[in-house]
Amino acid sequence: MNIKLVNLFIKKMSIENKKRGKSVFMFFIYVFAFVGLTFAAVFLAMQFNLLNVKGSASSRNSYFDIKKVSSVKQDSSLTVVCRINALGRYAPFTAVNIYKTLTNGASDALLEQMISTASKRFAGDSSFESTMKSCDNTNAESVNLPMTAYSWADTDEWNLMKGVFIRDQEVIKKAAHDANISPRLLLGGVIGEQFRFFNNSRESFKKYFEPMKILASLSKFSFGIAGLKPETATLIEEHLKDKNSPYYLGPEMENVLDYQEGADVVSEQMSRITNSKDPYYSYLYVGLFMRQIEAQWAKAGYDISYRPEVLSTLYNLGFYRSVPKPDAQAGGAVINVGGIDYTFGDLGYEFYYSGELSDIFPLDTKQ
Repeated sequence: MNIKLVNLFIKKMSIENKKRGKSVFMFFIYVFAFVGLTFAAVFLAMQFNLLNVKGSASSRNSYFDIKKVSSVKQDSSLTVVCRINALGRYAPFTAVNIYKTLTNGASDALLEQMISTASKRFAGDSSFESTMKSCDNTNAESVNLPMTAYSWADTDEWNLMKGVFIRDQEVIKKAAHDANISPRLLLGGVIGEQFRFFNNSRESFKKYFEPMKILASLSKFSFGIAGLKPETATLIEEHLKDKNSPYYLGPEMENVLDYQEGADVVSEQMSRITNSKDPYYSYLYVGLFMRQIEAQWAKAGYDISYRPEVLSTLYNLGFYRSVPKPDAQAGGAVINVGGIDYTFGDLGYEFYYSGELSDIFPLDTKQ
């Protein structure tokens, strides 16, 4: 009797467990179905903008809209430069700021947004709008639009040099300070040497120097980033000590290039002018050479302290070609840069007055 009851109880429990399992299974089926329907409903609502929330939209929202890069047409770089130029007639300082952003590698989309934002002030000015609209027809086929007023400043070589000078600005400033000369004058000599090397070694520039972001270090007849000859470096050192020299700079400058006692002067000098990792002495020798030339001409009655074309020319030609005279002109070796022939003096002069890097190496406003 008891056994029958037990079997009956077990059978009943088994039937109830099956029902309970089926209920749990069905529960999960319903849950998954509900979730699926919910996702489908949300997707459809998003497609038909049914979930957009009404709110208070600023009347200046269009002021902040960022254009997608894909919306900028293929020849937009020329268009952007044209539009910056046009804006410069109405807001020159703002245009300068946009140019700085351009040279830092900004996308056309970002530049267009800056121009669009700046243009808000001139909305309704028919002349401004007409000028801006004319830029829409700018293209590579119809216009050869330069980035600067200087052919050399539009080159990849200058872009490399500029990056290095910015990176080494503290070293350059220290060398110029120790030589008591403007960094802009000093750089005039270095720029000429670099352009000459890169012009003669275009393949090396593209394969090595440009990717590595470093200046060329000369190693044949002239050495280091400034193209210094050992005999020129020796003369600079001797003129610092020789009180009877027309290049003498005074007692306060006599020890600027002193070597440590017991040093191998020849070896140490070569190390100084070829050390590309620490170019302090390369820049210092250039600055001192120019200062000594200034001293020579000043003693003859001619002030060339603000004559970058003369100083760069004579840096290229050397001490023996420095003959003080009233009608000094730019000259030196000819270098083709950006399809235009320049002399060393031309490059030094144009760089000095170009405004390039003037935020780091300012012009002397007292001249």
